[in-house]
Amino acid sequence: MESELTKKEFTAPYVISFITELIGSAIMIFMGCMGCIMGFDLGPVIPSFSFAFSVMMPIQIFAHISPVHMNPGVSIGFVILGLMEWKRFLVYVFAQYIGCFCGYGLLKLVTTYLEGMCKLHLKYGINVAQGFFMEYLSSFILFLVVCGAIDRKNATLKDSFCLRLGFTICGIVFALETFTGAGLNSARSLPPVIFDMDFTDHWLYEVAPNLGMATAAVIYRFVLDANESKSFHSFLLKKFKTHEIDQL
Repeated sequence: MESELTKKEFTAPYVISFITELIGSAIMIFMGCMGCIMGFDLGPVIPSFSFAFSVMMPIQIFAHISPVHMNPGVSIGFVILGLMEWKRFLVYVFAQYIGCFCGYGLLKLVTTYLEGMCKLHLKYGINVAQGFFMEYLSSFILFLVVCGAIDRKNATLKDSFCLRLGFTICGIVFALETFTGAGLNSARSLPPVIFDMDFTDHWLYEVAPNLGMATAAVIYRFVLDANESKSFHSFLLKKFKTHEIDQL
């Protein structure tokens, strides 16, 4: 009986997480890419708002049921922060990729498909090394914002999390889109190249965002987080016998 109960307790959260993550990822790429199909010759304006709002929607819908990441880099960061176990991480990442494929496939089905729709590529003479660094650093900054927003010191500010994240994404995409198309998410980047079978420079959109967010998670946990016993911040608190660094 106890074994059966444990199995149910293990299964239910994973199934719900898979469902919310799959639907959330599908909504994100469907709405985000739909806003970018025609372009309207407005540069990064429409993509920045389109993807910012498309990320905010699933968070508002599902966050109270199960944490919604919609991004493998975010899930990697949560593992590094100690907020997610590996088994749940695998469920999340699988759901993210499947959800993005479903969302993009649905968009392709209900619209007049344009070749290269929502596909990322380097622009304005940016080389691979420059593009990689831009995606890496932008993803690094994005996850630092996530870390600050979910820190327990901001527990009373959860109501505004959706807005803070949305405006952050909007600002980053606005700055980055002109140069790399603003990937920031390996799951979002993959479906367009699969449908078009064009993998030119695609590896950087898979590696750079995940590496950038992983780096941000390491720095936040082991340098900045006062609640982490092994962090540099915690070391300073103990060394100077103070509860807050700003008291020094």
